[in-house]
Amino acid sequence: MNRILLLIPFFVFGIGTAYAEPLEYVQALVLDHEDNYATVQLDWNRDGTVKKYEIGCVSCIPNVVEFSTEDIFTMKNVTAFPNSSNAMLYIIAYDSNDEIINAKQILVNIKK
Repeated sequence: MNRILLLIPFFVFGIGTAYAEPLEYVQALVLDHEDNYATVQLDWNRDGTVKKYEIGCVSCIPNVVEFSTEDIFTMKNVTAFPNSSNAMLYIIAYDSNDEIINAKQILVNIKK
């Protein structure tokens, strides 16, 4: 029995406002490293729907949490996980209703 496969093109058109995806591209730059501490600059794409950002360090002891309305942030005294050179940072984007729009984890080697 022969089968015929029929392909029908399917197009979707949308009209409306386009938004940039928050936190699509996050760059981490180690500005300074001394002993077990580093200063890390985080930079990400701007999104007009974001009211504020929560920036934190999971690997830091104690954990650090700060808020900003800017799309660039410098975090001092970043520490790595024990027996590692990797630090875990995160950014959470909130809208005007304090609802989470997006979140991103960033693993940074602070000794490079």
